[in-house]
Amino acid sequence: MKQFIYADGVANVSLAGGMVRLDLFHYDGSPAEGQRDLPRTVDQQLIMSPVAFMRAYESMQRFVAELEKNGLVQRGAAAAVAKASEAAVSPNFE
Repeated sequence: MKQFIYADGVANVSLAGGMVRLDLFHYDGSPAEGQRDLPRTVDQQLIMSPVAFMRAYESMQRFVAELEKNGLVQRGAAAAVAKASEAAVSPNFE
């Protein structure tokens, strides 16, 4: 059986015990009136060896380059996208 993990983002990346640890978060609830930032809940941790982390990082770099080539993302736009997505409300919470 496949298991799928959903995360809205990475809250923190650290090195402990020789392993790279990525704290994954999800937005908690829906925004209140006038609220810009949704509360975040760290609920999972991805733990990888440094070698596996570097392979994943290189893979993501290649994928971002492909997205840029196809005009789907722009460098430096990540902060703007994150801010816009924080303000967006999922139809699942309406």
